[in-house]
Amino acid sequence: MKALTLEDAVSSYVEPGSRVYLGNFGAQLFCVGHELIRQRVRDLDAVIASGGLLMDQLLGAGVLRSATYGHCWSPVGPAPAWNFRRAAEAGQRTVAMHEMSLGLLTAALTAGAWGVPFMPVPDLPGTGYVDEDWSAGRLAMAKSAFGNARVVRAEVPDVAFVHVDQVDEDGNGVVRGPVGETVAAAQATRRLVLVAEEVRPASDVRKAGITIPGLLVSAYVHQPGGVAPDGTIGRYDRDVTAYLRYSERSSTVQGFEDWLADEVLRTPHDAVSAS
Repeated sequence: MKALTLEDAVSSYVEPGSRVYLGNFGAQLFCVGHELIRQRVRDLDAVIASGGLLMDQLLGAGVLRSATYGHCWSPVGPAPAWNFRRAAEAGQRTVAMHEMSLGLLTAALTAGAWGVPFMPVPDLPGTGYVDEDWSAGRLAMAKSAFGNARVVRAEVPDVAFVHVDQVDEDGNGVVRGPVGETVAAAQATRRLVLVAEEVRPASDVRKAGITIPGLLVSAYVHQPGGVAPDGTIGRYDRDVTAYLRYSERSSTVQGFEDWLADEVLRTPHDAVSAS
């Protein structure tokens, strides 16, 4: 099992045009998103259920070609996700948007894990998913001898980055927070990288309860604070001040670019030199 730095994991498994799942529901992997920005990766197809401000930042930084997502909003409003809002209000078509409910996205990932082209899902008449095609072509109707059904297209990421609380040297991982669609994503992806708060002996990981078995895992990264400024159960709280600062600074395009330069692109050496 390979133990990689975050920088090496991104450079090894992500290239322009990759389809990248960024987990988890309820714990956004800001460390991976920011490394994608620093490495100036472009034309990514992101799969991200809990889009939030991470997706907003990837949009603003020009990383994405498309996004398959559950939501893109600020959890500490009333300020919106400004890059997402600007794009929506301008009617931009540069980034293809495929909005899904968590249930639809989980079904799509499950189809990918099972190796089938689509998954039947409950029909949702009267909603934007059906009446306005929010998924932008990801839903269809299938006919069979057993009846007709609404179906969602299978989702197979090229690589998935999943946050875990603990990992052992064999790649077995423990998810403490909401699991959501995470296990389905781990099973559907072609390559899987776990981003761990802590590396523990195998006996401790087994005792905690393995969520993702190492046989699915390509590599792991030891990255304490990997979802900060978001929070994770049992480790650290969400940094509401950082969220509010981002919302304030990103309210204009120039403000977002200044925030990006100060808080993502600037290296520790740069910060020391400026002080």
